[in-house]
Amino acid sequence: MRAIAYFRLTDSTPDALASMEHDFKRYCTYEMHQSYQMFFTEGPGVGTSDAAFRRLVDFLESSDSQFLVTVPDASHLGGDLESIARSIVELDRLGAEIKCWDDEYPDPFQNTFNTQGIAGVSVTRSRKVKEAMEARALEGNVLGRVLYGYRAGENGNLEIVPEEAKVVELIFRLYTRDELGFRLIAQELNERGIKTRRGGSWNVVSIRDIIRNRSYIGTYERFGIRRPGMHEAIISREVFNEAAERLRSRKPTGRIVKPKPFLLSGFVYCGYCDNKMMGVTRRQSWRRKTDNRRVTGVYRYYQCQSKNNQSTCDYHTWKEDALEREALTQVKYTVLARAAGVLQDDGEEDRKREVANLRRERVRNAERLFKRAMRRAAKNEIGVREVGEYLAALDLARKSETRSDEPSDVIGVLDNWATLDLERRKDFLWEHVARIIVQDDKVEVEV
Repeated sequence: MRAIAYFRLTDSTPDALASMEHDFKRYCTYEMHQSYQMFFTEGPGVGTSDAAFRRLVDFLESSDSQFLVTVPDASHLGGDLESIARSIVELDRLGAEIKCWDDEYPDPFQNTFNTQGIAGVSVTRSRKVKEAMEARALEGNVLGRVLYGYRAGENGNLEIVPEEAKVVELIFRLYTRDELGFRLIAQELNERGIKTRRGGSWNVVSIRDIIRNRSYIGTYERFGIRRPGMHEAIISREVFNEAAERLRSRKPTGRIVKPKPFLLSGFVYCGYCDNKMMGVTRRQSWRRKTDNRRVTGVYRYYQCQSKNNQSTCDYHTWKEDALEREALTQVKYTVLARAAGVLQDDGEEDRKREVANLRRERVRNAERLFKRAMRRAAKNEIGVREVGEYLAALDLARKSETRSDEPSDVIGVLDNWATLDLERRKDFLWEHVARIIVQDDKVEVEV
């Protein structure tokens, strides 16, 4: 895959740039990627506002190809948790995959929590620790979390766990022979009662990570060191290559188009499992029988996230327009009733203070939910798109905090609802709606 490097130079000397370029090319060699281009910034600035990052975004937007964006570690994407997340979400929106050069924590979310901001560890000590670990890696010793299907043996090398190895073989068989997708494989395992090592349910990400991992053919990979035949293989090289070829063939080519946002994202919860419902866009094409012309249809609906990622809930969906129409009807009734009570009350100043306190609390709650989402992403429980939804909710909560709407403005907003843009509608919902609970035959609005 064609790889791009993005990094920050704290030292503007030619040697510093040459060192980064060397590390980037070494990473590409070990991971079998094509080093394509480098974007770098000098000084402390990083993240979405950085000029080099904007050039990278412009490049990806103008390209018809898919790229892997690589960074030395997550700190090069931003100076704090939020700015790192914004960079990841922006790159993902453009269809890019993001990886860190750190072989132990290549996932940017995991890298953020596991390698950044560790107080009390000096740079010198960190370097010595890494050098010692690299020496162990040369011997094929287990470092960090042990891969599913294996355990650490007495000599420090990987040994097969027979029960888990059967599950790994099943996953590859379902993917290559039966041609099931990641979601259907997760559903199959969950329906059979097969648990992950931690006793949890399988999801799309955990299945994908197993399919991609070369360790299952006996190849040891750590710290840029790749050594074949270091432990017993669970999967043959032929089966692994077949899976890799299918994986490549399913990747989209060309630029990724950002779908229109869903109004109720962040508000809708499944009434059966209490997980969030996410907006889904599906495109289907067919030929009309009348004139044999190809027609494309776009279908948008809300679907339980548990069903989509873990297949642990039934197929609960609502069409976008139907759910939004029903939810808005109830929002109008509930909010107008409350507004009428406020307008009849002499204590409007108390109401203003109540609204201000509510807005501040919603910002704090949105911040807590965002941090929780980052931790869940680091555990592979949710993906980049879900993190982006929590970021959008945080932005709306902050914007709502600065608004100065009077309670009497509620009627005006609802009367002119059809003329408002999406951002203003979501802003209103964040101010007046806590959650929307959805079941197959009813919708309940909590304020």
